[in-house]
Amino acid sequence: MLKRKTTQFSMHLLLLLVVFVFTGCSYESPAEAINNGWSGEIKVNDVLSRQKTDDGTIVLFTAQDVDKSEKFKKLGFALVTGQNDKSWEFIFSTMIAMTDDSFSARHNVFHYETEKGNVQEMPIAFGILKNENIASVTAEVKNEKKEIEILSTKSGRYFYQVNAWGPIKFLDENGEVIDRYGT
Repeated sequence: MLKRKTTQFSMHLLLLLVVFVFTGCSYESPAEAINNGWSGEIKVNDVLSRQKTDDGTIVLFTAQDVDKSEKFKKLGFALVTGQNDKSWEFIFSTMIAMTDDSFSARHNVFHYETEKGNVQEMPIAFGILKNENIASVTAEVKNEKKEIEILSTKSGRYFYQVNAWGPIKFLDENGEVIDRYGT
């Protein structure tokens, strides 16, 4: 009888341990996973867009320093993974300051390890557009010039594109280059 109670107790304890391990490593939302990935240095204000990729979900977001030492808000993207809509894990992220310039842009190539141990490369172009004369944004995607979608939200106009290489060109409504980022 005592052995049976001990076995039941052990099974319950094992079940609780498994639940704790799996829930202790994941977060309720992409924003929570990003905040934790930055060790609490930032607070995600808005998730602007999500895009699924083979290795997870790219999240475009705005953020602010927790201690408000930086005067500018930030724009960033992160790669997060999730098994369902309430279990997210942080892989990597980067941000730029949203200045008062006509645009803030960045192009990065990130290297990260997949669950299978392979090293992947992910180029991405992203930024914010303050100049209302910028009607379109282009970059090289898979060796072809491609127009990048501009996301208009209540907080501003943004763009991002996975697999994009520089230079990033900012065009007016006539297709003339107003400015560019990168060479």
